[in-house]
Amino acid sequence: MGNSYGLKGKGVDLSQGPPKRKRDVVQIPAVIETPLVPAENAPSSSGWHSNVKYLVHDLNPTCNSNNPNLTIIFFHGITFGTNDEWKETWTTCPTNNKEEGICWPEKWLPKDLNNNVRILSLSYDSNIVASVHNDVTEIGKNLIQSLVTNSSYQSLWDGPVALVAYSFGGLVLKSLVVEAYKHVHQRPRNDLDDEVHKCCKTFLDNVKGVIFYGVPHAGGTQYLSNYLTWQHQQINTLDKYATQSGFLKNLESFNPQMEHLSMDFKNAAHENLNIYAFGEGLPLDKKWGILVPYASAIQLSNNNHYKIEDANHLTICKPSNKDHPSYFLLLKCLKICMEKNILLPPLPCHEVALIDKAKDINNLLQKESIVGLVGMGGIGKTTLSKKFYHLFHNQYDKSSFLEDVKSNDNIDDGIKQLLYDLCGKKLCKDENVNKEDLDKITQCMISKKMLVVVDDFDKVEKLTSLQLVIDKVAKNATSKSKILVNSRNWQCLKPHVSEDGKFVMKFLEEEQARELFMFHAFGNANHVPTKDLKDICMKIIEACGKLPLSLKVLGFFLCNIKELEIWEDALSKLKSGQSLTGGNDNEKLWSILRISYGHLDKKHQNMFLDIACFLGGLKISTICRVWSGDYLYPKVALQNLQHRSLIQWVDGGILYIHEQLRDMGQCIAMELPIMNRFIWKSNKSNFFLQKDEVMENLEGISLKKCVNLPTLSQISSKGFCNLRLLDLTEASPTIVENCIQGQNLNNVKWLRLKKCMIQKLPNNLFNCFQLQVLDLAQCQLLETIPSSIGQLNALQELDLSGCSNLK
Repeated sequence: MGNSYGLKGKGVDLSQGPPKRKRDVVQIPAVIETPLVPAENAPSSSGWHSNVKYLVHDLNPTCNSNNPNLTIIFFHGITFGTNDEWKETWTTCPTNNKEEGICWPEKWLPKDLNNNVRILSLSYDSNIVASVHNDVTEIGKNLIQSLVTNSSYQSLWDGPVALVAYSFGGLVLKSLVVEAYKHVHQRPRNDLDDEVHKCCKTFLDNVKGVIFYGVPHAGGTQYLSNYLTWQHQQINTLDKYATQSGFLKNLESFNPQMEHLSMDFKNAAHENLNIYAFGEGLPLDKKWGILVPYASAIQLSNNNHYKIEDANHLTICKPSNKDHPSYFLLLKCLKICMEKNILLPPLPCHEVALIDKAKDINNLLQKESIVGLVGMGGIGKTTLSKKFYHLFHNQYDKSSFLEDVKSNDNIDDGIKQLLYDLCGKKLCKDENVNKEDLDKITQCMISKKMLVVVDDFDKVEKLTSLQLVIDKVAKNATSKSKILVNSRNWQCLKPHVSEDGKFVMKFLEEEQARELFMFHAFGNANHVPTKDLKDICMKIIEACGKLPLSLKVLGFFLCNIKELEIWEDALSKLKSGQSLTGGNDNEKLWSILRISYGHLDKKHQNMFLDIACFLGGLKISTICRVWSGDYLYPKVALQNLQHRSLIQWVDGGILYIHEQLRDMGQCIAMELPIMNRFIWKSNKSNFFLQKDEVMENLEGISLKKCVNLPTLSQISSKGFCNLRLLDLTEASPTIVENCIQGQNLNNVKWLRLKKCMIQKLPNNLFNCFQLQVLDLAQCQLLETIPSSIGQLNALQELDLSGCSNLK
């Protein structure tokens, strides 16, 4: 049987990490030269054993991706005298008179999971005949050191992980999770403890699913104990050297151990962990009956449990074909675990009336292939879309959430995300989306059940390719895929969405508005303010128009403020602005949001305007570098803006500003004296850049996608003496050359030349001695970076991603 698996019998050194291509049996070191567990914490005689051998078998060596969609680890059951425990467990039931089955995780899973999965089978001592070290607690402790904290294996835990276990293997799995949990929740006493803590936390965070086959969570029947004893006796009669095993010695305490272990596992399992359980439907035979009762096998499954009606305890993990429930149900579970690799969009810290609305949208999608979510800015369309996606994306084969597509610099990025999320094809940054890619997305959505959520859709030219995909899928009668699109403007959606698919986002009800405001103003949705504040609270809520964004921003502004005069002042300013009924919605909302801006000190106001006009969407680390030397403790200042809900931080350390707040900030910048402190609209730049007083005071300018600006050739010699922020994204080489020919760019801190078709850097660029951040991303014609870039002594960040021709 060994040859049929193509496995070599010798161990392989893993000092360079897990094998990538060769199929080998990989021996994990049982003792590491520098123990990762402090000596005073190390177990006694039942702890680390120098003679314990743990093996890992790579069942999909063709998976050579550094970022697999999923890592699957199999834990085998009890064995009866053989050395290939994992082979005994993970084989198919013999069919067609064949004497031996195949290793189904190796033969079936790679193809059925698109091959980009790492599949490993773990080996440990579970030999009922002569086992020595098979106490599950002992194995769990050893595996923490040998597998989780071993530097050779830490790359396994960088992505999503699924653990699959049979019978005794389920106890080993739970022990491993419990021991990791203990390390995470004990206070580190030294650097070594801290390292173990980090490794175990990474491992637990990335375990997305656990699948149990016939695991006795609540203990087995007497049949199980009797059957194991009988098996040992049978082998004993054939092997004169067989002795009483450690496993059988522990049988009397076996059931209580399992019950305690299950309780500990429940505490260790995080709330987002998917747990599945398969229970046996048949007795082993008339003599032995059912070894693990169904009630015991499903105890931890959180309603995700299945009875395999035609399987007993020995065949429950041995499917005869791909259609057998024990396989296709597992495949379904693993696909859900793979979907956990999709980064779900973040939800707000407090939700009001989202679940019912999300269910209404889901009900509408059962009738319509595409639903259009319509409402004014700030009413909560994006938040509701995110909540719907969180609740229902698991009901589809695959799903994708495209956030803020209208503001996306390049719609190709959204199409690339669709291509990867739905079709598994990943394009590099410098690769363009072609017609074949669009056809592939369309075909995937027509042939399978997909979910696509498009946030902030607008009828602009750059969305043409996305519109084409949406229309083809929506008009195909056989497609089971669904699309949710939100937009401020129904006229943008009308060509793509039927009237029956229109979902209008309404203002909050009075009680819902009160709950949201109270949460942000007092930290408690059920808080009843003092009598003095109670009346004014309701007046402020009414003046906010029951609009989520305004309630959130005003709530944060008044948070922890007890002085009645400040509340009265806020109400007075709210009343001086127009209410949210009729007229220009943006201006009315801004009059509410501007109250919070008006109470910022000058430094925070300037920082907010920088973000609204230029820096929104950048990394926090980049923004702090841009402000280096101008503001003391910029990260603390950003946190102050975040606490006021004027900005948000999202995964990956990216700064996000709501589009209404961004638009308000740009409107404020336009009103600044000596028009203009900031210029970011190239259609107005030609007029303003002719004014000398503007040139002298200008701190920021954006000429994104600007091709021709005659004024620049006349003023290039004057330079921009106070300019700090310069954005030339996709500007023509002529614009770039003229802008940077000025002799007074000494104060420029941030220069963005992203996607510019320049072949070389302008000579005067190296006179920007204060430059902190230089963004040259996706300058595909750029060939060289001259050594003179070393003159930029202040430079802290240089982005060359996507510069495909750079030598």
